[in-house]
Amino acid sequence: MTIQQIVSPDQIEKQLQSIWEALVKENKMRASLFNLIVYTHLSPRTDYFRSIVQKVIEKFPCRILFISFDPDTSQNYLKTAVSVVTPSETETTIACDNIDIGVAGHEIEKVPFLLLPHILPDLPVYLLWAEDPSHDNPLFQPLLNMASRIIFDSEAADDLLSFSKTLLSLHTEQKREIADLNWARTEGWRDLLASTFDSQERIEQLKSLTALSISYNARETEFFCHLKIQSIYLLAWLSSQIGWTFLHSKIIDNKVLFTFQLSDKSHPEFLIESETWEKLGPGTIISVNLSSKDGHVYTCARIPEQYHHVAIQISTPQKCDLPYQFVLGQTATGQSLVKEICTKGTSVHYLEMLQELQRLDKDKLC
Repeated sequence: MTIQQIVSPDQIEKQLQSIWEALVKENKMRASLFNLIVYTHLSPRTDYFRSIVQKVIEKFPCRILFISFDPDTSQNYLKTAVSVVTPSETETTIACDNIDIGVAGHEIEKVPFLLLPHILPDLPVYLLWAEDPSHDNPLFQPLLNMASRIIFDSEAADDLLSFSKTLLSLHTEQKREIADLNWARTEGWRDLLASTFDSQERIEQLKSLTALSISYNARETEFFCHLKIQSIYLLAWLSSQIGWTFLHSKIIDNKVLFTFQLSDKSHPEFLIESETWEKLGPGTIISVNLSSKDGHVYTCARIPEQYHHVAIQISTPQKCDLPYQFVLGQTATGQSLVKEICTKGTSVHYLEMLQELQRLDKDKLC
């Protein structure tokens, strides 16, 4: 990354051109597949989102327009800076434009007018909105109008109920293509369950479960504190696909119990509980265990020595199948955003999960 150079707004493109003229001698090639707008409040999470952007450009070169708003100052300011960022590999010839916009107070209303001339034409515009979309913000709608796809981070949501309502409204009323970083983080477990319950017989077992437990990593950091989200997402997705009817929930000793009515009219309690793994991302799902009415038990748990591998054991009162392994995707910083940038449209399963989430989280559990 070149040293960030503070410039006045009207000198952004001129200064970028000057930087590129100096980089010609280093055999660097200017590249952009799309525009990536990031909006976040100035906080410890700001650097986290910068690291996410760095992971994105390692896969896809793009023009970065990074907006950080300071909510904790009484000043009004609008500052701009430019730099050129490169993937971490030292030998790469690819490099990308980076435009930083720092703003506070009433100056925020000027940001859309400042931003528009610097969006590369004829390329997609992706918006990573890193704040709670259910809160009023003067930049939210203007930035939405610029973007072809909006990616949210439910970790920033004050409560999942308002978050899910806002996103469903954006999709149904404004016809926006939406995505969610925590939804992408559950992709491996959704693939695992879909491949495990791959026959009508096994799907019927899901419709008559007697027990289900999901455990997640309770290792809190300054970037992640809403640690139940991914496990609640997985449960809501299962419920929306199988057709369980949610009845009520309760919290006992940091465990969340959800009572459902199943197709056989039974009312099992499904459990979300926590463990702590130091080498695993905060909130990441660790295990999923299921028991069906006909005696089948499915145990799916990460292997501590190979924590991206899940050991799957299927047993009945009469027999025990040989265990096998399922390899989950890497949970490195930024991979969830890369996945959502690669994805086209809005996942139907995600929309159905959001609908179910409004019922599961009506007591604002997370």
